[in-house]
Amino acid sequence: MSDGITMSDDLNMTEILTLVQDFITSDGMIKSEQRKFYQVLRTVLSTHDGTFSDLDIQQFLLLARTETLELSDEDYSEIYNAVMERYTITQRLEDEALLEKELEVKAKLRMMAESKAKEEAEARLKAEQEARSLSEARLKAEEETRQELVARAKARIEEEERLTAEAEQRVRDAEEATKRAVERAKQEEHERLIAAEEETKRLKEAEELRIEEDARARAEEESRVREEVERLRKVEQEALNLAAEKSRIEEERKAAAAEEERKRIEEEERVKAEQAAKISAEEEAKNRFAKEAHLKMVEESIRIAEEQRLADEAKINSELEEIQRLADEEARAIKEQEEKILAEENARITQEQEAKRLAEENARIAAEAEAEAEKDTKVIPDLPPLDD
Repeated sequence: MSDGITMSDDLNMTEILTLVQDFITSDGMIKSEQRKFYQVLRTVLSTHDGTFSDLDIQQFLLLARTETLELSDEDYSEIYNAVMERYTITQRLEDEALLEKELEVKAKLRMMAESKAKEEAEARLKAEQEARSLSEARLKAEEETRQELVARAKARIEEEERLTAEAEQRVRDAEEATKRAVERAKQEEHERLIAAEEETKRLKEAEELRIEEDARARAEEESRVREEVERLRKVEQEALNLAAEKSRIEEERKAAAAEEERKRIEEEERVKAEQAAKISAEEEAKNRFAKEAHLKMVEESIRIAEEQRLADEAKINSELEEIQRLADEEARAIKEQEEKILAEENARITQEQEAKRLAEENARIAAEAEAEAEKDTKVIPDLPPLDD
């Protein structure tokens, strides 16, 4: 129903009489009792000023009926229904108009809500795209840093393996020299007994020289380790902002390297101990008849060298443990810093989400209040001019 159509709940006298007249003339002839009822009804309606509500017309129809008893109940009921149906149609049309107006308001509100939802979805999509771009850039930087650290670690491991190979080669060379010396001793037992004192002196000097060489090598190794530790500390300081996964990989790598170093040292100790025991057993078997003083001096030299080696290894182990402890402390500090940064970022995101939620809630409340205000606004149609 368009807004241009004006409706009212009430009918005027002309409209009511027209309805009755249309009904009683519908079959082309007018019964006398129907004509009398029409005249009585017109008379009683003329006593009322203005329009007639459905309750008013019911009373006047009943009054006219009481003064026209010759009118059949069937005819009266049909006249009554014809008039009252007009009131029903009028009410229904008005209800439809109100319903259409309400639907227009709801459609307008729905369009506003859909437009707002679309804007919010576009803003959310844009934010997600920006977050995804930042995440991809951060992951790329972390991957590049991880690859660089892995390459450096690989180079350091290769250097350690090279130094280990050189140490093992020195051990093999020493074993070969010892083997040749034993064979010469067997072949030249008589000469060695005569030159025992000179040989013992030479061996002592060689042992001292070897000890000095080992001490120098250990000093160089300690210096290299300290330089490597300092370099690693600088690298780790530069990597304070890397993700937790990188720290975990670095910790596992350091632990694995330390474990390999420990196993290598233990293996060297075991091999050297076995070799020393083997050499001692062979020399005891082969030189059983050698001069007692020569054997005592050789054994004493070996004992002193072994004690010195154990002391040096204990020192190296202590330094390695200290290096590991410092590395663990730095890793822990890196992890704490990253956790702090992550917590601050989470707090910031939570605040932004809460602010956005409050804004959306306020917008929703305002929209509902506006819709409620529009709904409560009563549309009053214009009344048609009175038809006297």
